[in-house]
Amino acid sequence: MDLKEKYGEWGIVLGATEGVGEAFCKKLAEGGMNIVMVGRREELMREKAEKFKAEYGVDYKVVRADLSQPDDACDKIFAATEGLDMGFMSYVACLHHFGRFQDVDLATHEQCLNVNVISFLRIFHHYMKDFAAKDRGAVINVSSMTGISGSPFNGEYGAGKAYILKLTEAVAYETKKTGVDVEAITLGTTLTPTAMKNFPKGPAGDAVVKIALTPDQVADEAFEKLGHEMSIIAGERNKASVHDWKANHTEDEYISYMGAFYEN
Repeated sequence: MDLKEKYGEWGIVLGATEGVGEAFCKKLAEGGMNIVMVGRREELMREKAEKFKAEYGVDYKVVRADLSQPDDACDKIFAATEGLDMGFMSYVACLHHFGRFQDVDLATHEQCLNVNVISFLRIFHHYMKDFAAKDRGAVINVSSMTGISGSPFNGEYGAGKAYILKLTEAVAYETKKTGVDVEAITLGTTLTPTAMKNFPKGPAGDAVVKIALTPDQVADEAFEKLGHEMSIIAGERNKASVHDWKANHTEDEYISYMGAFYEN
């Protein structure tokens, strides 16, 4: 797909340094779009952006921003994209912390809330206003199966991903009859550097790795379905798993399954 012709000259990915965010940037470059990469590791983003430029001939901007500080981050991001023909945004960024809810200090919960909800809301709203005014653009926001099931010992993360999922689904319907394509993609286990650090050890972790999707597989499905479906679950195994849980198990069983996974 010629993304530049369909949506505009520039796309922005929040959480672009590695993993799914990096894979989305590659998709944009393949589709001819210039890229705004947002993350905390500026040198690494710039190194990868130079590779995209060399391979696909696209331009880029790199914005170092800490999304746990919404005021400062949004000021930097909006200033960097002012005056550009923006045509795509994707919120991939996330923050989580493991532990029992009351044992995690409030400041950490608030950092997670800022990344997973507040910065997301401000950035999504900002670019949706631009896209709607032009009646052209696209959004792919990334949720997680923890947003469907709940996520004991990681509850703030699951709650944030539920917010991203449900808000994006609602906006996708609102824009269905316009020139703006909006999609939520819900990920199961994905072989990103961050996820690999947090997988359980031993046989349980090994089993998870065997069924996990790669970032490129996630990106391929996300962009293939863009403009055709409002909300997708990445990977056939994940789709089947969610269908089985909803059809054959109670909410208590689903929560207990996730709790046992992280508790062990």
